[in-house]
Amino acid sequence: MSDFIIETENLEKIYGNKVKTTALRGVSLKIPRGSFCCIIGQSGHGKSTLLQLIGGLDKPTAGRVLIAGADISALSDSRLSEVRGEKIGFVFQFFNLLENLTAKENIQTAKMFGKNKGKDAQELLNLVGLSDKANSKPSELSGGQLQRVAIARALANDPPVLLMDEPTGNLDSQSEKEVMSYISEVHKAGKTVVFVTHSNEIASKADLIFEIRDGLLK
Repeated sequence: MSDFIIETENLEKIYGNKVKTTALRGVSLKIPRGSFCCIIGQSGHGKSTLLQLIGGLDKPTAGRVLIAGADISALSDSRLSEVRGEKIGFVFQFFNLLENLTAKENIQTAKMFGKNKGKDAQELLNLVGLSDKANSKPSELSGGQLQRVAIARALANDPPVLLMDEPTGNLDSQSEKEVMSYISEVHKAGKTVVFVTHSNEIASKADLIFEIRDGLLK
């Protein structure tokens, strides 16, 4: 078994047909199992594009993405959905929770996309310090609480990899501190965490930092 759970090989992404925009230009990287990795760089330079390709939310124009040694860039859409459900948890800046569902129900929706039974929704809420918010809807929660629900949802199928796109970018400093505390606990429990951020303070805590500039690894 490889020591690297995520690998990209000469990854390229070009958007558009008549007017083309190159977001990534031959990015190759390796992320060790169980590491906390940060991808940093200015807006518009390819950080989120790289994360989306690693997570199978988009397909590369050229190159490969390997998760646990398997090339996901060549998979069918249905098989790719299965891989995402089993191996990858996503956390986004704006939470992406369903407004009409409770915190517990939002977590339960994620379990529909994975074969692994994972942990119970209430157990996951306990894990992120929200044991008393199971029946609260998103409109009844603070920004920090919403992001903690999103982290719990990302853990629903017990994936080995968590991909986080600016998860603290929309939070005040106290909420950021709380969320980072739970992310740290998740990492210590053995998850591989890949974290897109503008924050040098957060990046300073990472095991590994990749800086993207103009679609290239600096």
